Amino acid sequence: MKKLTSLALVLLTVVLASVASENTFSSAQAAYDDGRYAEAIMLYNKLLDDGVDNLEVHYNLANAYFKDSDLASAVWHYRKAWYDAPRDPDIRANFHFALNAAGAIESQPSITEKIVTTLSLSEWIMVAVGGYLLLTVLLATALLVKTDRRNTLKLCMIPILLVLISAAGWWHWNQHHLNQEWVVVQTEATALFGPVKGSTAHYKLPLAALVRQRNADSKGWVEVEYDGKRGWLQTRYISRVSP
Repeated sequence: MKKLTSLALVLLTVVLASVASENTFSSAQAAYDDGRYAEAIMLYNKLLDDGVDNLEVHYNLANAYFKDSDLASAVWHYRKAWYDAPRDPDIRANFHFALNAAGAIESQPSITEKIVTTLSLSEWIMVAVGGYLLLTVLLATALLVKTDRRNTLKLCMIPILLVLISAAGWWHWNQHHLNQEWVVVQTEATALFGPVKGSTAHYKLPLAALVRQRNADSKGWVEVEYDGKRGWLQTRYISRVSP
């Protein structure tokens, strides 16, 4: 009986939390529609603090930050949303527009990058699982059904190809963990030639610029790449956006 009561309390807590989150989301949307962008930002951030971390919250929060003229935060959240929905035209267009408004240069992806980012990391994983299951079914069919076994084995090339392509997609997205992306969140960010205060200045970075990490040290310095150039920044100038 005690176990049933505890389970009921847990379920009730989950339901109440879900209702509260929905109410907060609706209030945030209403605030945004009324032009109360600071309030919308506060409410969307409350959702994130409460563990409601999803594509819609990040995208709406990015729009609110953009309307509130906080371009660095807008770029950060647009990019975060892009990880979950890389094909979404609104996310891509708004991300591009926010970078342009900040005067930041957007890196141009290669043809390979364009191909592998047609799907998100979770979608590539689903493709790999689907290919693996299909391959298992085809191999089992070839073992159990002797007739037309050769053609069945030929069909195995399809799921094998799917698994290989999804592996390439997974590898690309994994690079965002190995070579993390950061957004410049402070003005007067100047990349230096070395990870030492007083090192020679290399180039300046505009607020809201998206940069890729290439190296790091244990003293709070990150070597970043921007517009084909590399330089060292202290982490207080940037905010990590990669998952």
